[in-house]
Amino acid sequence: MANNEEKINKFNLAINHYAEEQRKKIEQEIAEFKQKELEDAEVEALTEAYRLIHKEMSEMRNGIAKEMARREMDGRRELLEQRKRITAEVFEKAKQQLIQFTEKEEYAALLQKFTAKLPAKLHRPGTVIEIRQEDEKYEEMIKSTFGSDCTIKVEPGIKIGGIRAYNSEIGILADETLDSMLEDQREWFEENSGMTVV
Repeated sequence: MANNEEKINKFNLAINHYAEEQRKKIEQEIAEFKQKELEDAEVEALTEAYRLIHKEMSEMRNGIAKEMARREMDGRRELLEQRKRITAEVFEKAKQQLIQFTEKEEYAALLQKFTAKLPAKLHRPGTVIEIRQEDEKYEEMIKSTFGSDCTIKVEPGIKIGGIRAYNSEIGILADETLDSMLEDQREWFEENSGMTVV
């Protein structure tokens, strides 16, 4: 009987030993599984963090680039506005100086010089010579200098001075106004003033 009990004890010990080994093996597999899951989760979290950081950096770079482009455009726009203001001031001062010049005696000689050029182009009768209202006092001098039949007409569009003449019959216009001569200088001024916006 003792032999049977011993066999049962040995059997129980073997079963317990086997169960203990199986438990340890299962615990080991669970630990390894948990470790692998943790490592996978860590890799996934790091990958996601890297993607998020990369995305944020890309968005920041794009935002900075857009802001820089906006600031550059604002700067250019501001420079263009300043350039326009300066150009307008320069041309307004030039206009005022030309108007002051028209009040001097030398202006009459200039009108005479402009008028003397006209017969070469506008040699037929019916020529109309336009002047500003302030220059009506020079009407007789203009007619005698022109030398042929012409009509003098006040043109409100001539603000500074000079003369404009046309002959509808031959279809020729001659503009010798200080207004147009000043306006013709704008392009030269813009090219040579050194106020370019790059």
